[in-house]
Amino acid sequence: MTLAEKMAEFVFRLEMSDVPAAVERAARRHLADTLACAIGALRQPPVLSLVDYARARPSSGRASIIGHPDHTSPAMAALVNGTMVRYLDANDISSFGGGHFSDGIPPLLALAQDRALSAADLVRAVVALYELQGALALAFDFMPRGYHALTQIPWTAPIVAAHLMGADAEASVSAAGLSGSTGMIVNTWLKPAHFIPSIKAAAVGLAGQRAVESAELAARGITAPADALEFAIETLSRMGAPAADLTAFDKLGSRWTTHRNVIKSYPSQIYTQAAVQAALWLSAKIGSAREVDAITLYGHRNVCAGVQGSAPAFRPQSREAADHSTPFVMAAALISRRLTPQEFEGDAWLRPDVRAVMDRISLIVDPDMDRAFTQDRIFGVRLEASLSDGSARAVEIHQPKGHPDDPLLDEELTAKIARLTDGIAPAHLPPRLLDHCMNMTSEQDLEKLIELCAPP
Repeated sequence: MTLAEKMAEFVFRLEMSDVPAAVERAARRHLADTLACAIGALRQPPVLSLVDYARARPSSGRASIIGHPDHTSPAMAALVNGTMVRYLDANDISSFGGGHFSDGIPPLLALAQDRALSAADLVRAVVALYELQGALALAFDFMPRGYHALTQIPWTAPIVAAHLMGADAEASVSAAGLSGSTGMIVNTWLKPAHFIPSIKAAAVGLAGQRAVESAELAARGITAPADALEFAIETLSRMGAPAADLTAFDKLGSRWTTHRNVIKSYPSQIYTQAAVQAALWLSAKIGSAREVDAITLYGHRNVCAGVQGSAPAFRPQSREAADHSTPFVMAAALISRRLTPQEFEGDAWLRPDVRAVMDRISLIVDPDMDRAFTQDRIFGVRLEASLSDGSARAVEIHQPKGHPDDPLLDEELTAKIARLTDGIAPAHLPPRLLDHCMNMTSEQDLEKLIELCAPP
């Protein structure tokens, strides 16, 4: 069997009775978190541009644009909603590599609604998608070869999408071949730079749109090589280590990974999460950020160097660059005693007081922490601060809150949803959204979920 055929076999045979309770619970929590991320981005300019784009293309489809009364085709809904989900950089991410598995939820939600399926069907699809992405992440790392981890979506989401559409397993394999062969995501934007463009979020929407359209084409008889994924992996493997471990696909259904994803606490890049947590700890110990003479943050290379800690990260020039900037998110958290979407408003990265704090931050790659990250995926940091009164403060974070080693409790996830949707959705939404996702089963429950995500 090819890799796509193994993935299809898993998806088409999956029964929820075989899914561990912890995995189903995690999938439902991830769904609530993902929708909150979308609602939180409703008013962002790139999102509004895509809403207008979708409205200009009338469709008889029944898929909703989240937060709007508009209905459109599943492919167009996947484009708009996927961009929403990713825009704030607050959506979940794998703890073991492979990127944001929730990037693939929008096309599944759109298809489930368009086909009048049940909420239970959607939950099953989310579990299937997360497990496929978990296997692919464990098998192969696209990032060192110049392809964004989002490349997983074009290979995995079409298989689940084809199943939701009622296509057969053979068509789902062609769907993956069509989507993956033509939609691998070259990582042109995630590099040290003052300005990261809005493709960072829009690429997610485009990948979801391609996944839906490829499944629709395959259902109509358009074929692609069944071994397209192997060909891609073999070709990219010639570019160097780490080597592929294709045995991960043989463990689908026996090794479960959905519950090993991080639900982020803050709307910032995954490697900055522990840095934000450390800055918030410091903010609770002092009167104001003006009392801080200097901060030194020790950590692995992905928080203290590279995109997050390079010289351009100390002077971000876009929202997308700011949420990937370790010094900015630390400074914003220290000044405001929180990090929510509101801390990014008004080009906050350009404010003199924010820049002044950023200039007092030093980032140092610690060899032991770097090794712990490489070997064991430890995302932690150590912060040391000297204050104007001559005293010092220090804290070490092993894993950030929200990591599966220190997961968010339900009340903490509800509080995150509230922070993301503050000023956009009614105050009763956060607990209702989580509770509904945890208990929904029927077609009516799915429609209720869409209604919950449409704030006045």
